[in-house]
This record gives sequence, structure tokens and C-alpha cells, in this order.
Amino acid sequence: MVRGIYTAAMGMLVDQAIVDNASNNLANVDTTGFKRDVQAFRSYLQHEILRIEAKDGRQKRTPLGTLERGVTLDEVRADHTQGAMEMTEVNTDFAIDGDGFFAIQKPNGDVYYTRNGNAKINAQDILVNDQNDPFLNDVGDMIPFSFNTVVDPQGFILQDGVIQGRLGLYSFESVRHLRKVGYTLYQPTTRSGEPQLDTESRIYQGYQEKATVNAINEMVKLIAAQRHFDISQKVVTTEDQLLDAAVNKVGPTR
Repeated sequence: MVRGIYTAAMGMLVDQAIVDNASNNLANVDTTGFKRDVQAFRSYLQHEILRIEAKDGRQKRTPLGTLERGVTLDEVRADHTQGAMEMTEVNTDFAIDGDGFFAIQKPNGDVYYTRNGNAKINAQDILVNDQNDPFLNDVGDMIPFSFNTVVDPQGFILQDGVIQGRLGLYSFESVRHLRKVGYTLYQPTTRSGEPQLDTESRIYQGYQEKATVNAINEMVKLIAAQRHFDISQKVVTTEDQLLDAAVNKVGPTR
């Protein structure tokens, strides 16, 4: 009976993780370049079930299968499926068609990578994101920009028809192993590989990449997790009542 309480409680913890994840995805349904988080679960403490039979004066153990004593959250990772492109006709909006990432530099000098191309021009006429962190070109420098600057599909930056450089686009050997920072920023890890200049992806000026979140699917997950949580809660209550009866009623009669 105690095992039943622990198993149900672990299920409730998983339901809580599902609710938190779905809520975060829903909160970012309108965040440009946001990649929804997906979860992976694994069984916890599997053990083998045996049938014990008496034969020739000896006990024979026959394997029947395995029993899972619970489930636990194993991994949370971003789904890097490309989102839909939405036309904005804003000169400082960019969307990537392909596997590339923009490069963003923080004030401490660290470089992050993002699919969020919702940019603006700061007081120094530099292309920055909504946190005033500058976008970088393909040689790691800040990008001077104006409202008549043009970026072609190959990423070349043209001012009055003259090429001024190329918008930095980078790809990784394994995007699933990038470390997510905040909502739309990523950092490379040893498993993702180092960033490499991406010449295959295409940039579309005047477009934004929508979040890869399906609001209906996330709402269904929320409802299902809530119902399962309620069921598991009743299991815990029932197991507690049975344990109480075993200790206080059955026990004294023996």
C-alpha cells in the first residue's frame, strides 16, 4: 500500500511538470522565434515479475515481465521545427528559412544564438533586439543599419546598393543539444558542436518566424494533466485509508 502512495505521488509530480511546461508554451504562443519545449519521461525502478512454482520439491522461477514502480521526468528540450513565416513589411524584421541562427552579443561579451529576428535600430544606428543587444555580422561585428538598408536572401547587407557586409548566420551539428537560455536564446554545448557559418539558410526581410506552439494541443495537455492529477490524488487518499484500516483495525484483531 505504501508503494501505491509513492507511485501515485510520482504521477502527480509528472502531472505538475506537464502543467508547468504547457503553461510556459502557451505564454509564449506569440513570442517571435520561440521553440516549444517538449518533455521526455522514463520509468523509475523497474523490477522483474516472477511466477514461483513448486516442481520436484524445488521452486522454479518463471519470468513474467517487468513492473514499473513509477515514472519521472527525464529531459526537457526545445523542438527546433521551423515555424511559419508571417509578413510584417517591417524593415527590421527578419525570418530564417533553414537551420541557421542569428548571433546576439550580451553586454558582458557573451554571444548567444536565436531565431528571433524581431529587431530595431538603436540611438547609435545599430541593429539590436528588444533587449538592446546587438546583432552580429559574419565577422562578429555590430551592424550599422537604417530604415532603407536592404538584406538580400543570402544575408548580404546593402546600403544604397553597396554591400556593407553579411548578416551573421550560424548552424550547429546538433541543435537538439543547444542549451536554452530564457525564451529564445541558445548557447552551444560540447554535444551541439561549435557554431559554423551557415551559407545554406535564407533570410527574408519584412517577415517574422512564428512560435512553434499549437495553443489547442497545449490546452488539451493542461486538461489531461489536471484530470490525471485529480485521479492520482484520489488514489493517494484511498491508499491512506486502506493503510489506516490495516494498522488500526486489522492489526489489533490478530
